[in-house]
Amino acid sequence: MYIHIGNKKIVSGRKCIGIFNAVTVLLSDENRWMQKNMGKEDCSVILLDDNEIIASNVSPHTIIKRTSFIKDFVWRRYNE
Repeated sequence: MYIHIGNKKIVSGRKCIGIFNAVTVLLSDENRWMQKNMGKEDCSVILLDDNEIIASNVSPHTIIKRTSFIKDFVWRRYNE
């Protein structure tokens, strides 16, 4: 399965490790390595299995709704 992440970009669902909210990534000091690929207008960050990072201006919730494995995703606001 392929996932359309916006800006005419498509990624393989098998290669996708995570889809993250850009605001959450920016607030975390531990995720600085992901921030270098982000722009001001990006809403989500997609991490692939080869450590490739793709930023998108589409909401992470919208991208996740485009997948067929939405039941396997974990939705959290805070670390537990």
